[in-house]
Amino acid sequence: MTNRRLATLFVIAGAIVVALYYYFSTRPLERVILLPQADGTPSAVVVQSRSGATTVLDRPYSVAELTKRGIGVEQTDATNVRTRYQELFDAFPARPRSYSLYFETGGTKLTPESEKQLQIVLGVLRELKDLPASELIVIGHADDVGTDALNDELSRRRAGSIAIMLKSEGIDTARVSIVGRGSRDPLVPVRKGAAEGRNRRVEIRLK
Repeated sequence: MTNRRLATLFVIAGAIVVALYYYFSTRPLERVILLPQADGTPSAVVVQSRSGATTVLDRPYSVAELTKRGIGVEQTDATNVRTRYQELFDAFPARPRSYSLYFETGGTKLTPESEKQLQIVLGVLRELKDLPASELIVIGHADDVGTDALNDELSRRRAGSIAIMLKSEGIDTARVSIVGRGSRDPLVPVRKGAAEGRNRRVEIRLK
């Protein structure tokens, strides 16, 4: 073998080594994709590599790829994720969904923001016509203003008012569970007797 051929082989071998190193150092060891919440509320996840590098995914369908060289971040979309991981999505159990509607103080009148959110909930329920009614639960809550007896009754009225709204929009509520929790399960803990709008709510749970 001539020196020229030997040198050529060394160059080729070196190129192969470099290519393999680059491939294995940049090939994702792990891939993290942030999926959107079922109810559309914001979410985020902190991704940390073995070397301690971190990044935050806070947009739906943002992707972090962990390689030996660090963390790469990119943005994808629902279509690409669904196409690539269709078998995984098919194997997933149905995701529980929960929606919260908030009320003006002392009664069963929804806040303007929750009036809009109610339309989203109705759209979801209309699409899930095959959902068994027993999997729909409406849970009423009150803030800590007033006595326990009054708050228990108010929370039941709030849950009942939402069930009536759902029925008026054509949703089958014959077997829907209606629960009143009073002020016992606050979303935001406060001192006794304090008003808190986020605790005046109804949860609509789909399982």
